[in-house]
Amino acid sequence: MFIFSKIITSMKTLLSLLLVITVSLSSFSQTDPYSDDVKTCIKQNGTYDYYADVVDQMFTMLKQQYANKKVPSSVWKEVETVKSGSMDELSQMLVSAYRGYFSHDDVKKMNALYTSDAGQKMVNDAQNLSESDKVVLSQFYESDTGQKILASQDEMNKLMSKISEMWSSDMYRNVVSQLSEKGFTLEQ
Repeated sequence: MFIFSKIITSMKTLLSLLLVITVSLSSFSQTDPYSDDVKTCIKQNGTYDYYADVVDQMFTMLKQQYANKKVPSSVWKEVETVKSGSMDELSQMLVSAYRGYFSHDDVKKMNALYTSDAGQKMVNDAQNLSESDKVVLSQFYESDTGQKILASQDEMNKLMSKISEMWSSDMYRNVVSQLSEKGFTLEQ
């Protein structure tokens, strides 16, 4: 019975993730004010930069893995062009995740926080928050939007982790496939 419970839980999680991806891919080429504001939000709160660094680290790792294959820099430049499209895809997946938890008004309030001095310090230099910054942040997290963020944090973290895992593995496979098509494989 315990095994069936685990299987059902895993299937529910997988179906939820597939739903998020389906929605994100179906609306990938569409742009709307909500999507635009979420994309602004993930850029302001450091999420976008974090994942851009992940991509750069992946390419550093791949270059080390392929070091003895003598892949020309022109080939690396060509395959590194996947970064932009991949980041767009990730952004749209994150928009879908946000849609499940936050209204457009919530996202606008998040953007207002992240553009404030207190929000920027929270993201970039939390050690140097002033007392007035702490008051602004405290007021935000006591608001309805702040409470939604706090209440959804665990579920959002799980969803973000699954999105990140799927997105990064797809991007890695894509780059390895492109390298393979150009005659560079890891097999001996």
